[in-house]
Amino acid sequence: MADSMSADPRGGRRPRRGLVVGGVLATVAVLAGVSYGVAYAVSGNTLAPKTSIAGVDVGGLTPAEAQAKLTADLTQRSSEPITVTAADQSTTRTPAELGLAVDYAASVQAAGGAKSFDPRIIWDNLTGGSARPAVVTVDQGAAEAALSELATAAHTDPVNAELAVVDGKPTVSNASAGRSLDVAGAITALQHGFLTSTRIEAPLSAADPDITTEEANEALATVAQPALSGPVTISIGDKTLDVSAQTIGSALTFQAADGKLTPQVNPTTLLKASEERLDQLGMTEPKDASFTFADGRPKVVPSQDGNGVSADALAAAVTSTMTKTTDRVTSVEAGPLKASFTTEDAEKLGIKEVTGEFTTNFPATAYRVNNIGKSAGLVNGVLVKPGETFSMNKLLGPRTLAQGWMAGGAIDGGKVVERMGGGISQTTTTTFNAIFFAGLQDVYHKPHSLYFSRYPMGREATLDYVSVDMKFKNNTDYGVLMQAYTNNPKVGGQGTVTVKVWSTKSYDEIKASDPVQSDFRSPGPAVQSDAAVCSPQSAMQGFRVDYNRLFYKGGQVVKTEPFTWTYNTLQAVTCTNPDARADRIER
Repeated sequence: MADSMSADPRGGRRPRRGLVVGGVLATVAVLAGVSYGVAYAVSGNTLAPKTSIAGVDVGGLTPAEAQAKLTADLTQRSSEPITVTAADQSTTRTPAELGLAVDYAASVQAAGGAKSFDPRIIWDNLTGGSARPAVVTVDQGAAEAALSELATAAHTDPVNAELAVVDGKPTVSNASAGRSLDVAGAITALQHGFLTSTRIEAPLSAADPDITTEEANEALATVAQPALSGPVTISIGDKTLDVSAQTIGSALTFQAADGKLTPQVNPTTLLKASEERLDQLGMTEPKDASFTFADGRPKVVPSQDGNGVSADALAAAVTSTMTKTTDRVTSVEAGPLKASFTTEDAEKLGIKEVTGEFTTNFPATAYRVNNIGKSAGLVNGVLVKPGETFSMNKLLGPRTLAQGWMAGGAIDGGKVVERMGGGISQTTTTTFNAIFFAGLQDVYHKPHSLYFSRYPMGREATLDYVSVDMKFKNNTDYGVLMQAYTNNPKVGGQGTVTVKVWSTKSYDEIKASDPVQSDFRSPGPAVQSDAAVCSPQSAMQGFRVDYNRLFYKGGQVVKTEPFTWTYNTLQAVTCTNPDARADRIER
C-alpha cells in the first residue's frame, strides 16, 4: 500500500503536495461558504441591482417598493384583451375572463425579495440579478369557460373515407382528419404568453378517421371493382338467373364497422331489381295483407303466399360470388315464401270504427285543388301499426313539379309568398285534427305563424319539407288506418277535405275546450311598396291562444292535455306602382 509520504534522494523529506492542494480547496470552501452566507444574509433586504420582473426594472428596491412598482407598471398591461387563435378560429377575452392574474407578491419573492437558501436565488444575488418572469396564476374553471366557444368553433370531426356506387361506378371519397382544441395546452400557452403578447396561438389535437383513404382504395380494388366486373349467374333448380353488374351496383353499399369498410348487398333492393326476371322464371313473391275501402268502410285485402327465392337467400348468393374474377356461378333453392303480414295479422288490428274525424273548407283555386287532392290521396289508406310514428313529410316527399305538385301560397317571414306545394297545410291541419280527436299522441306539429279563420284557432298544422313536419304516434294497442278524400271541387268553387281515423276507441270521447285568446298585439304601420311585383295584403292582429284536449270515460274527464300557440302580427301592404304585377297568391 503506497504511502502519501515518499523519501528524498538527498536524505531529506519532500513537502506533501496533497496537503498543499487540500489546504487551497479548504480555503476556497471557507470563502465560498462565507460568500453564500453573506448572500443569504443580504437576500430579502433589497433585490439585486440588475433584477427585472416581466420587463419592469426593480433592481435595488426593497420587496415592498418592488411590489408597488410592479403593480403600477403592470396593471394596464395585465388588463389588455387577449386574442386566442386556433387554426382559422379566434376569440378575444379579457385576462379576467380567461382567469389570468399576476401574483405580485409571489413575483417579487421569486426574484429574490425574500430570504432563501435556494441556490438559484443566491447565485442571482452574487451575480447582480437577472430578468425574471412574473408569477401568473390561472383560474382553471374560468379559463375553460372562456375557451369553450373557441373549442366548439375550432372542433371538426374526422371524416371517414367512403366507398359508394354512383351511376354504376364505384367511387372513393377521401378521408380527412378532425381536430379539437387542446384546452390544457391552451391554458399553459396563456400562462406563458400573458404580459408578453396579446395574441396567443392555442394548440390543436388531431383526430384520425376510422376509415382512411388507403383503406377505402383497398376495398375498391378487392371488392367493389370485382363485384361490378360482370354478372353473377344463379342456378335455381333447372332455371338460371343472371344478376347484372348494374343490378349488383344498385344494391351494393359499404358500411364502416370496426375500422373497416364492409360490403352489404341490400336484399330488398336486389329482389326488387330482379322481380321481372324471377316472374319470367315462374317465381311468385308473397303479398302482404292490406286494406282498401269498400262502401266507405275498411276491408282487408287477403295476403298471398309465394314460391321462389327469398330476398335474404338471393343477397347471400350474390355476396358470396361477386368478388370472384372467374367462375361467377352459384345456386339457391326455391321454396314456399310466407307473407310477412298475413290476413290474420290484419284482422287482429281492430280496425273497425271511426275514432277521429275532421273536415275543413278551402277556396278551390287551381293549385289547392291539385295539391290538396294529391296529398289527401297519399294519406288515404296509410296503415300505422301500434308503436309506429307517422310523418307527413316522409309520406308526401319533396314537393317538386316532377312529382306532380303545383306552386301556391305559403307563409315565409311573415309574408304570403309562392312556394311549390302550397296549400298542403290544409290536408296537414285536417289530419292533425282527426288524430287529435282520435286521442293519438302528438309527436310534433307547428301551427301557422299567422291566423287564418278557416282553421280551428291554434289547432292547426303547417308543413315545410326542410324544417317543419307533422308527426303522430300510434300509442294504442290497435292499428290505425287513415281515410282521406276531397269533394272534388271545381276551380272557383268551395272545396272540402275530410280525414278519418279508423281503429278501436280507447276513450269514450275526445273533445277540445273552447280556445281562450290573450296577449293581443297590433300590427305595425302599413307598408307602401312601388315594386314591380307586389301583392297587397291586409293587416292581421297577433295574439296568444290556449286550449285543452279532454279525454272522457264514463262521462268524466280522465285526462287533460294543454296546448298553446302565439300568432304573429301582419303589416298591411299597399301597392303604389300602377304597373305592378300582382303575385295573385291567395291565402
